[in-house]
Amino acid sequence: MIKYQSVVLICEDVRVSLAFYQKLFNLEVELDIGGLVNFKEGISLWGQKIASELVYNGTTPSAPVDRPRQELYFETDDIDGFFEILQRESIRCLHPIQKAPWHQRTVRFFDPDQNLIEVGESMEEVIRRFEKEGKTTDQIAELTMMPIDVISTILK
Repeated sequence: MIKYQSVVLICEDVRVSLAFYQKLFNLEVELDIGGLVNFKEGISLWGQKIASELVYNGTTPSAPVDRPRQELYFETDDIDGFFEILQRESIRCLHPIQKAPWHQRTVRFFDPDQNLIEVGESMEEVIRRFEKEGKTTDQIAELTMMPIDVISTILK
């Protein structure tokens, strides 16, 4: 049996990335052996030197591309407050808060090694917001593309 363990991010400076992820997301360290850090939440940080030796036979992997083909995804119930933190910390954003076709508001930005991160408001928050605006369950389903039974469960 194969069990998913974590995503591994290769970092120029593990300490800088460790501080970044702990500060923004309050991730809990499960293991820290210097050039390798595992967070309980399923993200691991590997120093570039370790990755070069273990994965790339001592060579240096190429620099990140301008358009990453993956991203880390997180959710929050306070997307506006989170965006203020990004601005206050001068974190480079790919775009400011934008709305997806299903009305979820998201922001994408880069970590110290230029890995792409998305933080979106939870769909539960989107559904509750529409309910507060007086939308019916059918209207919410149409706007969010979520099944009515899921919406009903969230609104109970």
